[in-house]
Amino acid sequence: MTKHCPSSFALDAFRLGLDRAPATHVSGCSRCTGWLAAQEQLEAEMAPLWVPAPPTSRRTARGFWRYLGLALPVAVGAATLFLIARPRAPTEIAKGPAALAKIARARAGVVSWLSPTDDLAPNDAIRIFMNRQDRSDRYVLVGSVDGSQQLARFYPTDGQGCSVPLPAAGEAIDGSILIDEAPGPERLVVLVSHQPLCWPTVGDAVRRFALGAPLPEELLSNGVHATRVVLPKRPGTDR
Repeated sequence: MTKHCPSSFALDAFRLGLDRAPATHVSGCSRCTGWLAAQEQLEAEMAPLWVPAPPTSRRTARGFWRYLGLALPVAVGAATLFLIARPRAPTEIAKGPAALAKIARARAGVVSWLSPTDDLAPNDAIRIFMNRQDRSDRYVLVGSVDGSQQLARFYPTDGQGCSVPLPAAGEAIDGSILIDEAPGPERLVVLVSHQPLCWPTVGDAVRRFALGAPLPEELLSNGVHATRVVLPKRPGTDR
């Protein structure tokens, strides 16, 4: 590509059908056409790495997609490739810069990056990629509330556990989430903080935040960035 070509982010959005603006340029540019073909080949080569692990717990399979998390940033530049899965309304509630959560999905052996129009289905597996925008951010805690309105703890899974270390910018939290058959939507909550947060203290606040309530002021005043991502489930899983 040259300085006159669209960015790799714009080309990847075009490849995934999210932005048709580069179409005219791509049709007459051999460099961009070659870049797009290389991305398609790379995705096909990586697809076998996305093999579901046995469902040893309700939804979380630790260690899944480890090789993808290592290979993808090296091969294509992590920060420009991952698309942000956004809910229908603004997600940043806490003060300070947004803690962006980017989600990759494996469905029946097919790898894709979630866009705002995508959904989830039972047996999908997802990984959460993080961007570090605040130097003081060190920890991340992730939970979800589905149609049952009960809290599922993803990172960490231990009901008495505390936040896990925040990965480097553009990298995934270790392990993957296996989506179960509970009715949707899936309301993912990501809390990024300077100090560890523990489920016994914040679990109820996370559940209520997932359902639309504000976070308590004591969390917002302590450098916590809260992101809520609402992902519908396929027809037949909603109540």
